[in-house]
Amino acid sequence: MDSTTTKGGKKRMPATSDTQKGTAMDYLSAPRDSGIVKDIMSLIGFTAKKGGRLPAGCKYDTLIALKDALDGDDGDEFRSILASRVVELQTARRKSSAKVRATPESIVQAVKMGKISLADLKAQLEAIEEMDS
Repeated sequence: MDSTTTKGGKKRMPATSDTQKGTAMDYLSAPRDSGIVKDIMSLIGFTAKKGGRLPAGCKYDTLIALKDALDGDDGDEFRSILASRVVELQTARRKSSAKVRATPESIVQAVKMGKISLADLKAQLEAIEEMDS
């Protein structure tokens, strides 16, 4: 049995990295507590059976149906609505997760290497001090 075969003999999607799970749907995962997958399935009429699991293949079949709906002649408005909402959510996500990449040490190193002039650095620090006053 190779690494892509389960105990039951089924072939699974090979992982492309050590931390990736062996399923092609990893990129569509969402935190369970968000309830997004359950909500989507419920909106189109599917609920989890006793034990909390959806019918086998239901999420995959939903993705196929979504792709078919988006791909059809009548999908223009649906595509537009989805695309607009994704852009809106992505814009909000980018604003909310600003990251600081520079450290005091990296800035000093940049000055030493000539990537930033000491005069420019001093001017920027003075501007920050004026903003705080």
